[in-house]
Amino acid sequence: MKFYIETFGCTANFGNSQDTADALQVMGHQPSSLEDADAVIVNTCAVTEKTERKILRRLSQLQGKRLVVAGCLFAALPESLRPISCRERLGLLDRSAARKIADLFEDPLMTGPSSSFQCPPRVPLAACQDLCGVVNIAEGCNGGCSYCIVRKARGNLTSRRPEEVVEAVKKLVSSGNVEVQLTAQDTAAYGRDIGTSLPELLIAIGEIPGRYMVRIGMMNPNTAMCIMDDLVNALRSPRIYKFIHLPVQSGSDQVLERMCREYTAEEFIDICRRMRKEFPHMNIATDVIAGFPGEKKEDFEETLRVIEMIMPDKVNVTRYSRRPRTRAAQLYDMPDRIKKERSRRITRLWLEIADRRNHGYIGSALDVLVTERGKDGSMKARSFNYGGVVIKGPSSLGTWQRVRIASSNPFYLTGVSLPRDQDERTSSD
Repeated sequence: MKFYIETFGCTANFGNSQDTADALQVMGHQPSSLEDADAVIVNTCAVTEKTERKILRRLSQLQGKRLVVAGCLFAALPESLRPISCRERLGLLDRSAARKIADLFEDPLMTGPSSSFQCPPRVPLAACQDLCGVVNIAEGCNGGCSYCIVRKARGNLTSRRPEEVVEAVKKLVSSGNVEVQLTAQDTAAYGRDIGTSLPELLIAIGEIPGRYMVRIGMMNPNTAMCIMDDLVNALRSPRIYKFIHLPVQSGSDQVLERMCREYTAEEFIDICRRMRKEFPHMNIATDVIAGFPGEKKEDFEETLRVIEMIMPDKVNVTRYSRRPRTRAAQLYDMPDRIKKERSRRITRLWLEIADRRNHGYIGSALDVLVTERGKDGSMKARSFNYGGVVIKGPSSLGTWQRVRIASSNPFYLTGVSLPRDQDERTSSD
């Protein structure tokens, strides 16, 4: 069987798709283009109404294909898929889902059913381009955010055993991946259900031989606070990017309480300050919901104040989107024009901050890991703190390269390759 997987949503979804593709390849099935595929698998997302509409449009375009619809949209809102004609609807993509898919599209050229077919393990499909791989370390979460529908799709926290995660990372590294992204709905909560923790997992991963870097995925402030000392120590590893993705969602304690986020704005600020104190060049990404029900002008100004205070390198701004069967869906939803205006103000602010921060690297020499192919012969790389660098000039995929930063914008730096022994000012922790 030839299969094609199209994925929407978060990094965890891409990790689920990677696991499914890996399992299908182990069974002897082959990835292909959309046009040549016997099975077209769409891994969906339900996080916002806008995303839901986009996915439904795409599924309508794929009608007539041998279609399998999977993921959060079906798990949380199965009624939304009633107009879609498909071969099968599944929940989360994983190895058990891969078995169901393989049985649906049994290859007549095989000598027996897929359950008895054995072949050597194949190189797993990277969820990101080129030499970046994703490892899901847990599914679900124990949070109770009033606006979130994802928990309805993924359930309570279920952590993978540490040895399974380590083995998955080893497989990616041995397959040539130089960047491993650890992902979950809340990475800081990892291990709470099985008697271990994220820092312990990071230490175990750091002992894997090879040339690779690890990016830690999103963590919630309330769970990060519980492991701060151990997390800081684990982040000292030279194999872990100095990067955290820590959603604040709002700078107003009153709004955070209605969101059921279980931390205060000051506690969020304290985490960011601690990280920047320990690692001065720490790359901080955060998320903000603009226009949450009941958000007053004063609440919004508090959010701007927090952003100005922590100076994040990136802010993912989302206009509040009412999701069915969530507690926040019962609250008054403010007009879209107000949400739009507030989201634009947040975006302008963080772009100004990011532009200033990136401008400070101009003239510096950085050692960067080349992870992806860029446009027009350029290469994409990551610095020690996961900052994006576009390299102009010769560089090899999967290698460390020294570059001089020649220009910048709010989104990435642009560098020129340097000889390794050239004496240049270097920015690092």
